[in-house]
Amino acid sequence: MKRIIYTLMRIFAFCWLFAGLSATFAGCQNSLISDEEEVEFILPEWKAGAELPQLSRWKICARSADFEKVFFLAGEEKSFSFTLKLNEPFSLTAFPLTRLSDGGEVSFFKPAGALYPYFAGGDFYSGKVCCRISWEGGFTADAMQKIIRNRKENGLSSEELKRFLMQFNWKKMQEKINQNIEQSILSFESQGESKPKFYNPWQIDSALLLEKLSSAIFESRYLNTSYVFTVEEELVGLQQDKNLLSSFLPENQIIQKYHLLTLKKNTAQAYIVENTYAVTLSASTAKKVSADLSYLPILTEDYEHSD
Repeated sequence: MKRIIYTLMRIFAFCWLFAGLSATFAGCQNSLISDEEEVEFILPEWKAGAELPQLSRWKICARSADFEKVFFLAGEEKSFSFTLKLNEPFSLTAFPLTRLSDGGEVSFFKPAGALYPYFAGGDFYSGKVCCRISWEGGFTADAMQKIIRNRKENGLSSEELKRFLMQFNWKKMQEKINQNIEQSILSFESQGESKPKFYNPWQIDSALLLEKLSSAIFESRYLNTSYVFTVEEELVGLQQDKNLLSSFLPENQIIQKYHLLTLKKNTAQAYIVENTYAVTLSASTAKKVSADLSYLPILTEDYEHSD
């Protein structure tokens, strides 16, 4: 009798342990097959002071095949999170809205940007999935958003649009842009007799690039800039103590250090002067530059915090 009772107790203990392990395994399995994950987006650093104006707030534009949202964040914010569908293309742009000398607000600078899952990585300490928003990534993120908007207008369903976006190697496209920027900066540091040219992705023939991307065609040569030349800052005709700021943040290190601008032939390009005026430059050659001064327009937008 004692042997029978002992055997029954062992069987009961085994069943209880098995049931517990089964529940644990089922819980793990459910988390593993989850089709969503929380992603923390980290905003770029903004160094207000002698070089950059005061940051008022961020305008965030987020888009995917079946999602769209525009909202604002205070300038002090460092990051925010989204719960996203696992590995489905998601584009985010962050426009810095800044304060003018008279206290007005303006949207002048090109956006920073990020693409999920292409820019995503894990944070070792927090265990979170993170995605850094960079100035260099703004053009790529903007390109994806334009394609999403265009394809939706042409009647593509969400599923068709997802498949379409996943055809491209967005990560490779961004790596090529980053490489072009880095190489152009190095060319200024080791410049010879000829003046180097800063690589600004916003000077790409975006109409041609978007046409090719919309046709599911992409080659790195479509990221090249053409009819671009370097102009000496003094040709603008401003006083030497007047600082110019480019709308593409990475270009400002070249302007401040070498006093050189990179313009696209016969294409108007605006710069901030003394955080009050905009100077619009247009050049037919590196020596023929025209400049028009105007007040920066005041921006008025409703304020909305992120959910």
